[in-house]
Amino acid sequence: MNAFFFLHFTFIRVIIDKVMTTRRITKNAILLALLCVTGMFSIPLGENIKVSLQLLTIFLIFGITDKLVDKIIIPALYLLLGLVAPIYAGFQVGVTPTFGFVISFVVIAVPFHFLYRYIKLRWVYRYIIACLVSLVIVYLIGSIFMMFYLNISYTKSLMLSVVPYIGFDILKIAICTTAIHYLPESIKTDQRFEQHDQ
Repeated sequence: MNAFFFLHFTFIRVIIDKVMTTRRITKNAILLALLCVTGMFSIPLGENIKVSLQLLTIFLIFGITDKLVDKIIIPALYLLLGLVAPIYAGFQVGVTPTFGFVISFVVIAVPFHFLYRYIKLRWVYRYIIACLVSLVIVYLIGSIFMMFYLNISYTKSLMLSVVPYIGFDILKIAICTTAIHYLPESIKTDQRFEQHDQ
């Protein structure tokens, strides 16, 4: 009898694990598609200033994915697809002066994950801290890449790729934080750790 229940329990666990894996793959595919679609567009707000939706979508994805590997895989696939398809901001394809920012989306997955998961604060503070630290890394990698790609000074690179966008990027973080708060519980990440929200 005990053997029967053990086998029955094992069978159920295998089915659940398979279903959860399928759901996870499906969720990641949808998030990748969302990044590819939103990442193509940029909003012109002035002379030589175009605000893309890449970072907003990345921070949203990072806030609703449970595993570190998912946070890495989604932007990594986006990076690879963009080398052959026009899915980067402004419908660009391949290596461009702003390619460093796309690279940074993969890099920030690790610090974002651990900051969001392990800081013992309310989820909203953890999320904002993770976003702000990640934003600094994005700026650093993106501006250095642009400096070498265009063969310009680092100061000029900052003025072209960082300074005009700081306010817009802070706004993106605020939008993502609000969006995640109001998302259905069924698609939110379990990393919010409600025990820290008390």
